[in-house]
Amino acid sequence: MYPRIRRWALAFALIGVAQSVAFGSPKERRVEQTFAFFGCNRIDAKDWERTRKENSSSANIPQLKRNLADIAQLAPDFVFFGGDLVMGYADDNGETLRSQMTAWIELVKSLPRAPKTKYVAITGNHELNRKARELKLPNPVTDGVWTSLVKSARLIPARSQGPTPKKSPEDSLVSDQRALSFSFNRGSVHFVVLNTDTRVSTKDPQTGETKIGMVPTHWLKEDLDGAEKSRRIKCVVVMGHRNLIEPDNAIGEAPIDPECAAPMIAMLESHAKVRAYVCAHVHAFDITKIGDSGLKQVIFGNGGSKLEKGWSPARGRTFGFGYFKVYTDGSLGVVPYLRPEPKDYLESSPERVVAASPEAELIIPSR
Repeated sequence: MYPRIRRWALAFALIGVAQSVAFGSPKERRVEQTFAFFGCNRIDAKDWERTRKENSSSANIPQLKRNLADIAQLAPDFVFFGGDLVMGYADDNGETLRSQMTAWIELVKSLPRAPKTKYVAITGNHELNRKARELKLPNPVTDGVWTSLVKSARLIPARSQGPTPKKSPEDSLVSDQRALSFSFNRGSVHFVVLNTDTRVSTKDPQTGETKIGMVPTHWLKEDLDGAEKSRRIKCVVVMGHRNLIEPDNAIGEAPIDPECAAPMIAMLESHAKVRAYVCAHVHAFDITKIGDSGLKQVIFGNGGSKLEKGWSPARGRTFGFGYFKVYTDGSLGVVPYLRPEPKDYLESSPERVVAASPEAELIIPSR
């Protein structure tokens, strides 16, 4: 019936598992906050050109619908859309981004959603950059387009705070970034969202234009310093689109620029309340240790975009999302919700086969 289903997934199908299987956590822990995360749901440019009349969003609609339907059953406090939501990359004045994101917002609003769940959108390189022949270059006008769209759609938290050129002069920002990089508190949890294609005045010697893959590291340090000093905050989760380090089991496109990556790694490791850097960009699922501090890079870039050719996990290639639990002791639980890759990535994954990883929930403890 499902020729592409791996054996472990088929076992779940045969026993009639309709929803994802969540693994229990230790009895002494109590969940305070929950959130889901996935990125990279846009389809390839050639596929969008072929299907744009029926899909003006350029999202992988079957996989997006499956993710949100299953997340709605879990009813997390937040869903973070981790960038590359649309194809973008157009060399224009933001018209393509505005058109695709407007359609994406309308589509997402029409899909199932638990009443308490709040949605948060994160920028990716496809939303903010452009292609000029083979070059991938910044497209500064898209910052304003993105800001306008996510604010009106309420896709950023109301009480968040972020960097501006005036407030964060050391980051050399060339635009207001408060709808692209921001932080906010929820209970004892401090969430940080980073725009990993931040507009700065630093020039790329190879292109003569401003660099891509940048992060407001000075603002980030000040923000993390405040969370570290706060008696209220027990856990910090940092999120962005591009990966910080190369994952263990797959290779994607360019990660965060080394100029920002090195200081960012140092500051994440030196702030003991930071549990993980959660990202996408690499079209795969991966958890990799960052340094020796216990910090983890967690990649859920298997939201619906065509999966990385070189990604060959032992239990098979999968689409899906991450479900995270922040416990009252400050630890962070990660449960992968995965389903088999269909023969054609634009098709639905087999119905009734949505299974959490056979491995136990990963607990990232307090440091």
